[in-house]
Amino acid sequence: MPTIAGKTVAERQLLFAKACGCEGVIAFGGGVSSAAVALRHAAEREGMRFQVISSAHALPGAIADGDSLLVMQPGMLPESRQALDLLRAEGDRMLVVSAGPGTTAGFERIDLDRASAGAMTVPGKWLGRLISLPEDAAPHAALLRIALQMRLPEARLDDAMLDDGQWLVVHDAAAAERREATWLRSHVGASPPTSPSRWLAERVVGRAGGWLMDRPFTRPALLALSALLLGGSVAAAWSDLPVPAFALAALAVPAIESFLALSRLAVAPFGRIGRLPWLRRLVDIVLLVIGVLAIDGLWYRTVFPPLMLAAGLLALDRDDAPTYARPLRDRAVIAGLVALVSTVAPPEAAIMLAATLVLVARLLPRIPAEE
Repeated sequence: MPTIAGKTVAERQLLFAKACGCEGVIAFGGGVSSAAVALRHAAEREGMRFQVISSAHALPGAIADGDSLLVMQPGMLPESRQALDLLRAEGDRMLVVSAGPGTTAGFERIDLDRASAGAMTVPGKWLGRLISLPEDAAPHAALLRIALQMRLPEARLDDAMLDDGQWLVVHDAAAAERREATWLRSHVGASPPTSPSRWLAERVVGRAGGWLMDRPFTRPALLALSALLLGGSVAAAWSDLPVPAFALAALAVPAIESFLALSRLAVAPFGRIGRLPWLRRLVDIVLLVIGVLAIDGLWYRTVFPPLMLAAGLLALDRDDAPTYARPLRDRAVIAGLVALVSTVAPPEAAIMLAATLVLVARLLPRIPAEE
């Protein structure tokens, strides 16, 4: 089956069904292929029941009369938020689009004005009508005919969804490869170059995300690498090596951002990564710790400069910083600056310089954009 960023189209349909509120998955086929086994495992991970049918006549026995069945066209990649909202609304319905764009996109024409959009919800009590059809009838096409005969209410999907790839039919591996490139760019994020770590992580993941998503060890490896770099930073500072300490902390930032970018891809397009962005605060804690360890002297002398740096960074985060000051919000830039200055000056002076730059950036007025 065609694959988009590490998941088959069927697995992405499963995620859409889960977002719609479905409790189980019924797959049409033999159920013994590797793709079918992977789909079963994916459904079980989502807490959904999984069942395979080999003929349309088996479908009525799998759905109770009081249930609703979400039917999706084979090969359809469902990623439209508008379609999700329409299908989650109260009452069963069929999604339709304009006939011309719809048939060009691979959907079945209904009449001169409209085409099926490849997804509908039908009441379970209608499924008994499948028994009167040939046993080898394709369930999707048969249910579409039944829905039209029973005058299932329709909801029109914006034709623009077909143009931007949020709702399309993936016919083969070549089409999946073309869609994957735009899919990665649209879901990985779009940070500006003024946030260097995030920008670099998103560019790398945007280009290699498909390859990375195919390898389940990538995200744990990035998380382990981040922990190793932060732990090594603290160990270096404990060993009175301030330059390597801040350099390792700087390297940990793009590793964390790459992990977060891949995490966003793993739950795209409808999921959220929850509290994972709080991993960025670990860098702030480590910068504070290694700053204290890098300065010799009385306790208030060792604590004050790193504390001012940490407070300045948090204050700069709380507001929309001016464009020219945004690079100073990047912890890799700050840690790299301290490491660089520490090669020619005491760490205390390097940290005070960084803290001063951050605080000044917070206080400077914004330059209004030109009309």
